[in-house]
Amino acid sequence: MKYIQLMLIIFSANCFAQSTPSEMAEMSLQELFFENIYEVGATSPWTLAAQFKAVGFQGYLDGTRPVGNDEVLWDGPMGVEPRTAQNFPVVPTVITQNATVLSLGYKLSSQWQGSISVPYINQETDHISSVPGYSNFKIKTSGIGDVAAVALYRWYSSNEGVWGFSFGVSLPTGSIDEEGDTPRPTEDDKEQLPYTMQLGSGTYDFPFAINYQYGGAHDISVGLSARIRTGTNDRDYRLGNNYSLNGRYQFDLSPRLQPFIGADFEYSEKIHGQDDSLIMLGLPVSPYPASITNPKLFGGKTIHLKLGLLWRLAKDYRLTVEIGAPLYKKLNGPQPKENWQMTINISSVL
Repeated sequence: MKYIQLMLIIFSANCFAQSTPSEMAEMSLQELFFENIYEVGATSPWTLAAQFKAVGFQGYLDGTRPVGNDEVLWDGPMGVEPRTAQNFPVVPTVITQNATVLSLGYKLSSQWQGSISVPYINQETDHISSVPGYSNFKIKTSGIGDVAAVALYRWYSSNEGVWGFSFGVSLPTGSIDEEGDTPRPTEDDKEQLPYTMQLGSGTYDFPFAINYQYGGAHDISVGLSARIRTGTNDRDYRLGNNYSLNGRYQFDLSPRLQPFIGADFEYSEKIHGQDDSLIMLGLPVSPYPASITNPKLFGGKTIHLKLGLLWRLAKDYRLTVEIGAPLYKKLNGPQPKENWQMTINISSVL
């Protein structure tokens, strides 16, 4: 059981600055994998888990400064506010991302565990705009995200604690060609959607982490994790790398219930490159019609607080519920800020 608890956070590279659905689902894959770690005494080497994760964004930050929607919205050539690189004719107001992730794990040996995870992603964004006919509109996307294969190695264990290392590969199976009806003029009202509406990264990405836990009735864990992206995708960009330092304290409320509290420091990079189909060269000052189309307005630093409960429903079944919110944010802005996150995970030995 200590080993299971150890690995629950080793890969929680939660880069909740402005994030794409792909990044949100990637984090789900990491957390879900460690819910699948094989329990001692289980009768089968196979584990199956399902996770639901949701994240909500509302409001804006420029660095650490809160920014209102009216300050981010440019009211057009006839308005009283001049166009700058910090205001836009289109402003997302509420962004909701959720993913359902299925993961199948297999115990290879006493030290090795493998897992394959498949996410299904839903994204919904409300907008306001100064463009006639688009004063208020909503865009939705959904579909399969990036499939990931992950391996975990338990490389040292003693009475003083346990060290673990994990690594994997994320395949570019999620779409980066999602289209919708936006204020950008086209003949068929089907335009390429911004980075925050795409379902995949479009690149081969490599997550890895190292974690240490001192266990017992009171478990303390610390971990370092990263997700490194390679090359550029077919639209000439790649998402930024993500890095995380995390810690967690978990204790036994009863033989079946283990509450926990955790904190994460996350750093995420800006998007490298650019999807040129998202820009409008005729706009004054800046070619970006919305902040979410500017690759420089992604990434930043965030500290999260998380509270949760691990409930052992039966011998081979576990339910984990976790809620979280940011305590500190410094974002490359103006960009939408995260307000809350929630995770529900159920797993079992087959």
